[in-house]
Amino acid sequence: MAVELAQWRMFVAIADAGSLSRAAARLQTDQPALSRALRRLERLIGSELFRRSPRGVTLTALGADLLDQARHLVSAADELDALAIARGRTATAVLRAGALDFYPFTTALAEARATLAARRPPVAVELIHIPWLAHPAAVAKGDIDIGFTLTVDRHLPSPEVLCSTPLRVEQQVYALLPASHPLATTPSINPRDLSDDPLHLPRREDNPAIYDLILETLADHGVLAPSRAPTVDSLAAVVQDIAAGNGWTIVTSGPARHPVPGTVAQPLAVTLRHQVHLEAIWHKGANQTAVRALISRLRHSNKPKSRTTQPRKKENPGT
Repeated sequence: MAVELAQWRMFVAIADAGSLSRAAARLQTDQPALSRALRRLERLIGSELFRRSPRGVTLTALGADLLDQARHLVSAADELDALAIARGRTATAVLRAGALDFYPFTTALAEARATLAARRPPVAVELIHIPWLAHPAAVAKGDIDIGFTLTVDRHLPSPEVLCSTPLRVEQQVYALLPASHPLATTPSINPRDLSDDPLHLPRREDNPAIYDLILETLADHGVLAPSRAPTVDSLAAVVQDIAAGNGWTIVTSGPARHPVPGTVAQPLAVTLRHQVHLEAIWHKGANQTAVRALISRLRHSNKPKSRTTQPRKKENPGT
């Protein structure tokens, strides 16, 4: 059985103190316990390391032979501990983030990645390209560390493993239409006017609360059984279908403010019964410091840019 580092540390402490009582005080233990520990070490080695006397302890020949190497071992271990802690504080944290496939969050994520990679200690954000409707399940399973989702009244799926923070409250929803649609220039669209157009909906299992809220809201405004478009896996695929003239969908302010070519977004004349939030969600086991850093950068990127005003020219009092 090998001698452990803690035992060599005890041996050096006793040799430096010259007595078991002083060594016990330095090691924050009691003298009987230290005496027992020393006897166990000597039995393991097979020989005494100290001579005991009422005035204290002195090294035996074997103890004197071992002291310098034991001191170097303890010192090297302390240096290794310090190095590991220092390197750990400057090591790159890796955060696997689910990608969002709509502007401006594509840009916000890219800016956040660059900023966090350049800071000290750095955070490397690895983008995982999965449909954002699949983010909650991917975070819950540990496939990604952080993702994004829409919540209804801030209710989370899998709250036992997920944490969240709202990035934005969605006050208005929009109809995303083909640019060639007859209602494309209508400033506010009644959902009844779209009841015959195929509606793109997510799969209910991807976000049951949002799925139910969409159908509930349409029913509240007279559309009890909307025509359905075939289900596809991602918002990007839905948008491509709509740009090609196939159906419509309901979107929040992010995609609505920056519609892709071939589509337009107009406010939908509905009132939501519940509050909808765009939220960042992360696993409780994720690196919390890295998560907070990414969320902070995303919030900073999404702040409205203040306009700079040119100073007014002073009038010439002589004119």
